[in-house]
Amino acid sequence: MVTNRTVPYSYQPYQMRYTADFGTFGVTENGMGIPMPTFVSQFKLHYARVSQTISQKYEALGTDFENTQILAVRHDKRLTDKLAVQIDGKVYSIVDLSVRDDTYLSYDLVTIKRYKAGGQDG
Repeated sequence: MVTNRTVPYSYQPYQMRYTADFGTFGVTENGMGIPMPTFVSQFKLHYARVSQTISQKYEALGTDFENTQILAVRHDKRLTDKLAVQIDGKVYSIVDLSVRDDTYLSYDLVTIKRYKAGGQDG
């Protein structure tokens, strides 16, 4: 799996400078009364971007991990793979969640992929 080989597994505070919204989908009606899925934020977390090596990118070709990004977040019990992630107005689904809670300062790796509804970018 791609996330198991991602190192290092400790991050400096300056690397956690990005913010992501984690939440679910709710339903709201558009101006014409048609129900539309809408992202509903539940909480925010700071994250660091995790770089993938060239070999990790090649290993991911043709799998669910193709075209994914990895985020490192401080361990949080609220995280589940059923949540969605919103970054800069773009919504992503969680493909994999690698949880580490062995120390008080542990980091979880969240593998995300751009959410597509009906073949269009969401």
